[in-house]
Amino acid sequence: MDKRTQSRRAKAKKSLTLLILASLLATSKESKAAYSNYNSILIGDLAAGLGGAATAVVGDSSSASFYNPATLAFMEGNSFSAAVGIYKKFDTVFGENEDFTKAPLRVNQGFFRSLPASTGNVIRAGKYTVALSILVPDYDEFKGDLKKQDENATTLSVRDESLWVGGSVAQNISENESVGLSAYYTARSFSRSLNDRTYPSATRVQLYTEEKTLVENGIVMIFGYFKKFSEDFGFGASLRTPAVKVASHANIFRSTTDVDTSIPSINRPTENFVDKTSRVVIPGKVAVGLTYRQDPTLLWSLDVTLHEGISYVDMEDESIGARVDHKAVWNASLGLEKAFKDWLKIRLGGFTNFSSHHDPNPDLAQLQEDKVDMLGFSANLVFIAGQKISYTFGGYYTGGRGRSIQRIQQQYEVTTKTQHIFTMLVGTSFHF
Repeated sequence: MDKRTQSRRAKAKKSLTLLILASLLATSKESKAAYSNYNSILIGDLAAGLGGAATAVVGDSSSASFYNPATLAFMEGNSFSAAVGIYKKFDTVFGENEDFTKAPLRVNQGFFRSLPASTGNVIRAGKYTVALSILVPDYDEFKGDLKKQDENATTLSVRDESLWVGGSVAQNISENESVGLSAYYTARSFSRSLNDRTYPSATRVQLYTEEKTLVENGIVMIFGYFKKFSEDFGFGASLRTPAVKVASHANIFRSTTDVDTSIPSINRPTENFVDKTSRVVIPGKVAVGLTYRQDPTLLWSLDVTLHEGISYVDMEDESIGARVDHKAVWNASLGLEKAFKDWLKIRLGGFTNFSSHHDPNPDLAQLQEDKVDMLGFSANLVFIAGQKISYTFGGYYTGGRGRSIQRIQQQYEVTTKTQHIFTMLVGTSFHF
């Protein structure tokens, strides 16, 4: 290696280090995570088939900007890739220790929706590789009964979703190393509506209603590093900084009605907070990954990720906000890709999807985030046409059981929560 190459490599590493330090110092920690089981949506077609183990994987333009933008520099030519969850079913049950084997029997029942997962476009621009990325990294929904008895009926409706749009740039700093940077503009929409109706006696009814909506925007930066140790081994690392707040808008409405037909009086205390400001938090993340090509037809990949822990009140006006506690949480993913023919591959993956929240504490007597630890697996078939176009068909599942605290019968009650998420995924990739 000549002195000029060594000097260019040293300068690139120094610049990357300064960028990371500057971003960490400038980044606000006042934000709210959209969804705290971070592996409920897998990004990309190749990455999703590998269970999300893609920090050291080269070749998926729809996910590289999200998992590790440095891998873009080792992609050959230009490419376009898209992956869509054409069938996404959330099967959530509160208050019952349901048999897990029953959930697959309901996979064709109730409401399900399509959910665009990710698209990516990669273009060579001289010594740089640039990419456009659009993805949905977070989504959760529930609409139904929390509890229903003769003396009580409690219903809940929740939708929490995010859209990230951004660009990436990557560059080789040596024959075997590269660095990359992604910048995402994020948008989040959250709505929650609770109705709790209780009948203490034949003449009396108590009704509690709570509605909350949030619209939030922020900027997230992802720094990446990739190194090929040999033709068989690869290493990748990425750092996602906490979100920088751009804007937020929140409305909260709470109402308690107590009616007794035997007494001509109605008590209706209400709280209505309009045009308030929320804190925007997307916790930072560190990920490391390894790939091993056992032979030309078999690829193994492994990822370990750590999301930061953080505690905060979700509103700028803390008198009306709720306290949110995220613990630092590890997750791991393991995947393999096996080529059987020049035109056929199979991908398999397994992953953890642990919650970043603590067990709900009933002594706090307030709404808290759910804790549901999950496990998941993925499986995809890939059909290749002419070495330039590939089609992916498959999907992934994640599910588990945990605890939730909700306002039921005019008080906060800890209840069991079981959640299953089924996703059928299709993807396409075009290289040119």
